[in-house]
Amino acid sequence: MRIALALAALTVLVGCQTHHAIMGNVTDRNGDPLDRVIITLDPGNVQLVTDQAGYYEIDYLRDEAGERVKMQKRTIYTVEAFKPGYHPVETSLEYKRGEFLLEPLELKEDTIRLVGADQDIDPDEHPDRTHSSGGSYEGE
Repeated sequence: MRIALALAALTVLVGCQTHHAIMGNVTDRNGDPLDRVIITLDPGNVQLVTDQAGYYEIDYLRDEAGERVKMQKRTIYTVEAFKPGYHPVETSLEYKRGEFLLEPLELKEDTIRLVGADQDIDPDEHPDRTHSSGGSYEGE
């Protein structure tokens, strides 16, 4: 009888423990998962990297000494996603307790805009060799 009561009490205690975490995934603008995205949580001093499915889970914070500490309840956190070649994205959330699933963070590729030159840059039009495009004139 005592063993049954002890097992029942243990089951209730284990069932009461809540997993505290902020989780989500990162996609590109086509909805495809992005791996190796750097996820930063502030405050919290935590950085981690997404897996191949673009998934991340933050279930701890770090104090000033670098030690793991529990997530703070009723706190506003900022999650930033960064990957070279993409514009960084950040979002804020109010974490209360338990598991918090963020909407997918969508990263957009960096783009450049090419603008036509106002000047004629044809090398045949500029015989002055001092304005070369990297040629070597050693020995002249």
